[in-house]
Amino acid sequence: MEGTTSANAANRDSSGPADEHRQLEPYLRPTDFVWIVSFVFMLGINVWFGIHNYAEIQKVASTQKNAEALLAWITEQNKIRERGQPIPPECDGPAGTWHECLASTLSATGPFHTFENLLQPKGKIFSDSCERGDLSTLGAIVIEKGNPKPLDPSALVYTKMPPTLRLNERLALRVFVCARSFHPMHIGETVL
Repeated sequence: MEGTTSANAANRDSSGPADEHRQLEPYLRPTDFVWIVSFVFMLGINVWFGIHNYAEIQKVASTQKNAEALLAWITEQNKIRERGQPIPPECDGPAGTWHECLASTLSATGPFHTFENLLQPKGKIFSDSCERGDLSTLGAIVIEKGNPKPLDPSALVYTKMPPTLRLNERLALRVFVCARSFHPMHIGETVL
């Protein structure tokens, strides 16, 4: 046993200067610090993108709920009209135009006075189309008029709603949201 301890002591003495040099070396080198800083920076960027994308998803979901509420309101107005009861005068008969009907729904006394464009705050709330080059249409609710196809009247082709269109006849309507990347987010179809 004594021979083993003296052999270990001899090994410590012979490797002494190398061990001292190894102990004086810093635990983290400058390249390690660069890697750690880069890692923290990338982690911060990913967290920021996650928070930003979550906020954008919430805005799109709120806009979708608004469009669904509008679709339900239009459907309800059609049912009221079919029962022979009056609907808002701006949205009924030859006196009202499409532009006046939309304006009345957004007025201070209208059912959608709280609507706003969440994706593009300076943009339109309602738009007649979703145009890639027009930022004011991003986040807008788009309502299109259905017209029968010439060769197949049972199918509809949807086109822009003219603002001066009189609302004295039944109209097939399609509602969608001009979502991120200007892709239409389909909400549904109804009749007014």
